[in-house]
Amino acid sequence: MSDSVSSLLTRTQRERIQSGFDGVESAKRRRDERKIRTRLAAGMDDFDLLVTYPDRQFDLAFEDRSDAELTERLADARLTLDRIRVLRDIDRDDVVTAVQDRQHSATDEGVESIAQVDLRTKAEWRHSVEADLADDYRPSRWKRLSDTLLKIGLFLLVCVSLLAVAVPDFTNGPGSIVGIVGAVVLATGLGIVGIRSVKYDVLPALQFVASDPKGAVRAVWNEF
Repeated sequence: MSDSVSSLLTRTQRERIQSGFDGVESAKRRRDERKIRTRLAAGMDDFDLLVTYPDRQFDLAFEDRSDAELTERLADARLTLDRIRVLRDIDRDDVVTAVQDRQHSATDEGVESIAQVDLRTKAEWRHSVEADLADDYRPSRWKRLSDTLLKIGLFLLVCVSLLAVAVPDFTNGPGSIVGIVGAVVLATGLGIVGIRSVKYDVLPALQFVASDPKGAVRAVWNEF
């Protein structure tokens, strides 16, 4: 029995594609192109079976391939399939939705990897990005506390200042307590802001300067 391995293209077809059919008669070229189209269309139908082919068999099939080589071949396959999609004017989201339906319907044992494939529609990606941005920019507990204290402290000081003009005697008595409370609250809010500034701005800047002084000077120079 021969040890030769069949592939999507025959050896002759690969050689002729690589040479751009150089030196091949027009009739033979048309015949070869027709055969290649037939093999390509037939090969696409095999993926219906390979979708749920056991993970172990895929591991064994490519165990002799390096990650770098397999990455290049996967890139070629992805680009080729996307070219077919583009040429047929098939929306990418329709393909992604069909993939997700196949994932949900796959119940074969030994195909755990099918659930790990993460393909999303444009709307799903947009929703994910918006959710991540919302989490990143959502104020922390300390940020909300400092904002609240600053507003309360500023409000009390403004009230005391207005009362000092309208009712001077009030601010010399009980009103002074309100002013002191407002000043303490405002100072506390400013203190939290200062600590957060040191933690998130000053310390990272100092670490950057310590790790890369030249880069820090260059960054400052570029800012100016």
